Amino acid sequence: MRAALATLALALLAGCGGGEEGRDFRPAAIAVCDETNDEIRALGAPDSFPDTQLFARRAKDAVHDQIRGLAELEPSAEDADAVALYIDSLRQRERLLGQMAEAADAGSMHDIRETGTQIAKVDDTAREQATAAGIAECEPR
Repeated sequence: MRAALATLALALLAGCGGGEEGRDFRPAAIAVCDETNDEIRALGAPDSFPDTQLFARRAKDAVHDQIRGLAELEPSAEDADAVALYIDSLRQRERLLGQMAEAADAGSMHDIRETGTQIAKVDDTAREQATAAGIAECEPR
């Protein structure tokens, strides 16, 4: 009986982000974000429709990988809600990058600019959420 209770307690702690997972989350999350930020920086600033198409698609893929990487990590129980909100912002960024690629496909500078404005708003929210989650380094200024 004691062994079963001990096993259950360990399973619950692991599922709640207790133990090492919570302590290892921050450096692991920052490493995931650094990789994504490096990939996006390497794309440079697009200056034509074809460049915007390529930039938006590659940035979207990088953000998708960032979401997946962060979702695989286990934050502490106290940071879990803040991390979930941050990941939701990343999903919005990913969706908007897809819209930007579609706007570039259509040759619509107006839609590209509008989507860029929406991305900037999501970026502001993501910065706040990353800070609240203890991973402000994920959203460089």
